[in-house]
Amino acid sequence: MADHIPTFADICSAIADGQVAATIEDSMYQLNVYELRRYLNKFRSLPVISSADGQDSSPHSDIQNWSVPIQSSVA
Repeated sequence: MADHIPTFADICSAIADGQVAATIEDSMYQLNVYELRRYLNKFRSLPVISSADGQDSSPHSDIQNWSVPIQSSVA
């Protein structure tokens, strides 16, 4: 029996069911989707949260420096 490459529909069904069947070299395996997700997340970089030094923590601290470019047109 040839190895089965899961399709997108297979993965969606697996997420709904919580497991996916896989065949590798004539051996059948049941994979837990949550374990598969944990494995795949190892290869994805996590977002980094950083704070700039010297900035005020107030959300309105730079209100005086904020501007919007305005274009006027003459009809």
